[in-house]
Amino acid sequence: MGAVNVGSSILACKFKDGVIVAADTGISYGGMKKVRDARRIVKLNEECVMACTGEMADAQNLQKMLEKKQEHDEMEQDGCCFLQPRDYFSWVAQMMYQRRLKMNPLWLYTTIAGVNKSTGEVFLGTTDMYGLKLEQDFVLTGLALHYGQVLMTNAWRPDMTEIEAKQLLAQVLTVLFYRDKKALDTVQFSVLTKEGIKMDDPVQINSNWDLDFYKNCTNEFWRPMRCKN
Repeated sequence: MGAVNVGSSILACKFKDGVIVAADTGISYGGMKKVRDARRIVKLNEECVMACTGEMADAQNLQKMLEKKQEHDEMEQDGCCFLQPRDYFSWVAQMMYQRRLKMNPLWLYTTIAGVNKSTGEVFLGTTDMYGLKLEQDFVLTGLALHYGQVLMTNAWRPDMTEIEAKQLLAQVLTVLFYRDKKALDTVQFSVLTKEGIKMDDPVQINSNWDLDFYKNCTNEFWRPMRCKN
């Protein structure tokens, strides 16, 4: 039937006070919706979160690796604590590249977002299974790369408020719900600012299926054309 996939796309964008990460709550097994109430945004510490698109087992493995890495660095107490968002991002990208060279990659697109409390730096980056590092004002993974790129490019502004950023991400997620069979209309937002991390409860985005195309252009509508050809 296929592999267990961590939902569909991850969306994230900066706004004037921080960064927002959004993801639906679905996990699929091939084309089947296996889990509808998953939490795909993982809080790593009080400064950053991680979210993945790809293999469920690899995402869980990566989460355990990061938790173990942070635990070891905190126990060493050598002044080089592994706590900042950019540190997580660089470590994940380097690890991905090393595993790729060994022909044992983690099949993931990983997004790291956070705000450094000591410097106030707002960080947003993504890395793929080959270790490619990208730092951008907004990040899209999965099918959102195809369906959401234009929407984000046209509408995103660096001075957006938190509400405006959420509305923009919700708009892209609605398009994905229409177009991606693995996407759900229940999504979770995580808001990261200098004050800390707020993990919102999942909410349902608005969608409208009351369209003539869905009512009239059914299989019966196309059947005469298929039979004629």
